[in-house]
Amino acid sequence: MAGNKCGHDISRPRLSPPTPIPKGPGAPPRILSLAAERAKAWYQHPQKCKTLYNGDRQVRSERREAHQIIIEAMLSLLDLSTLCLGKPSFYGNSRGFVDVSMKDLVNASGMNQRRCERAIRDLKEAGLVHVPKQRREINEQGEYYGLRAIRVIKEVFFDILNLGPMLKRERNRASAGVRERAAKIGRTLGEVIGRRIKKYMPKFERKYMRPDQKTEYPLGLKSPEDVVKAWHMLAEQFQKEGRPPDEVLRRTNELLGLAEDYSPGR
Repeated sequence: MAGNKCGHDISRPRLSPPTPIPKGPGAPPRILSLAAERAKAWYQHPQKCKTLYNGDRQVRSERREAHQIIIEAMLSLLDLSTLCLGKPSFYGNSRGFVDVSMKDLVNASGMNQRRCERAIRDLKEAGLVHVPKQRREINEQGEYYGLRAIRVIKEVFFDILNLGPMLKRERNRASAGVRERAAKIGRTLGEVIGRRIKKYMPKFERKYMRPDQKTEYPLGLKSPEDVVKAWHMLAEQFQKEGRPPDEVLRRTNELLGLAEDYSPGR
C-alpha cells in the first residue's frame, strides 16, 4: 500500500467504480462504456490528455485513479440528449430534467465525497466538464435554498477520445427517443428536459418603482436620499445639544413625520 488514506494500491489500481457500465444487449449506448475504456489509457499515459495533465509536475497515481473512477461514474449517469448528468422526467409531479446529486455520484463512484469533489474540480479546470453556478430559489417562508448542481460533460471530452462523430449519431438518436416518448404522454421536449427555475425577486434586492408610481416623502422632500440627508442634519443638531440617543431618534423622526423606530442604517 502507498502512503495514502484512500485505499489506493499503486501495483493494482482500481480504475472503475463498483458497478461498471454494462455492455451487451439491453445495456446503455455503447459510446458510454467505450469512452470509459479509452479514457483509462490516461492513467498509464497522461500525455494522451494534455488538457488534464499539462502541468510540469506529474500527477500522483491516486489522483489519476480518482479521475478514472469519477469519469466512468459520470458516464453511467449521463443523459446523451443533453450531455447532463441526470434524466428527463416523464411522469409524476416533477416535470423537467432531474439532475444528479452529489450523493448519487458518491454512491456510484464508491469514493468519499471529498475525493469525488477534487476529481470533478480537476475535470472542470481541464475544460472537460462544465459546472455552472449553483441555482437558488426561495420558498414560501422567504428563505433561500440551493438546488442540485448542473454537471455537463463537454463534447471536447469525446473529441479527445476520437468519439466525436459517434457522439453526434448517439445524441440524435437519444433526442429522437426522448421526443417520441414525450409525445406519447402529451408533453413537449422542452417540458421534459427543461428545468423548472422559479422566478423570484432576491430577498435583499432593491425594488424599483414603475415610472407611473409616485411616493410622497415628508416635508416636501423628493427622494430617499433627501430624507436621509435631512435626518442626519436634525440628528446632529440634537446631538450637539447633549440629548441622549433615544431622545435624538424619537425627536428627529417626530419632526420629519417618520416612524418612531426609523433609522437610515436599517
